[in-house]
Amino acid sequence: MNRKMPYGYRIQSGMIVTQSQEAAGVKRIFSLYLAGKSRDQIADALNTEGFCYSAESPKWDKNRVRQALENPRYMGAHDYPAIIADETFRMAQAMKEKRTRKRGNHPALCLTPKLHCGHCGHSLRRITNNYWRDTLRFHCDGCGMSVTIPDAELLAEVERQAAEYTPPADAPGYIPSEDSVRLTNAINRGLEKPEHPEEVTALIMQGISARYACFPTQMTATDILRLIREKDYDQAVRYITITAENAVTVTFR
Repeated sequence: MNRKMPYGYRIQSGMIVTQSQEAAGVKRIFSLYLAGKSRDQIADALNTEGFCYSAESPKWDKNRVRQALENPRYMGAHDYPAIIADETFRMAQAMKEKRTRKRGNHPALCLTPKLHCGHCGHSLRRITNNYWRDTLRFHCDGCGMSVTIPDAELLAEVERQAAEYTPPADAPGYIPSEDSVRLTNAINRGLEKPEHPEEVTALIMQGISARYACFPTQMTATDILRLIREKDYDQAVRYITITAENAVTVTFR
């Protein structure tokens, strides 16, 4: 479930302010990442240390950690109060780029956490001591299936399906959040007694932002193909299934 406000922030008296416990979580994420921890390790640490992502969906995972690490609001962008220093954010981006370059020789490895068995749906486990001549081997602990697939074949099939992808036409529409409803009520009260028009104007701008956030982001086919060609698989791919016959099916975000 998506949050209506970025982790670390809340609305108070119509203004965006930091939420102290969540702000500590943001600082912890960047500290662990700059210390060399992986996104999975950071997520485990946050869950162990009691940092709740949201009331509806409390657990952290690597994708939520990635979103936090890539969010420029934490250094004060887009009129949000800063939680970390500019330099901390830029150091994290530089480290991310460095880690990505290290994986560049075998880009198919970036897809391995998203691979599932095409027969039983269980996650596929890579056989790490058999990576040879740009070929990946996997085993399914659910049904016992094994699969061997060349890097180039897997990557080409993902790009082919991205080129043919058509986003679903029944994407969910506007769903008002608690913040957007509260801001709407505050705006209505302000319009009834407009002694302080500058405050009403500020509320209206915040209300627009809150309403906009209530529309789920739907990537276009062009967005998906661009991300795949840039090898930004985390953003574009939800999961991939592979059968013993190497039939690949990609589910996009």
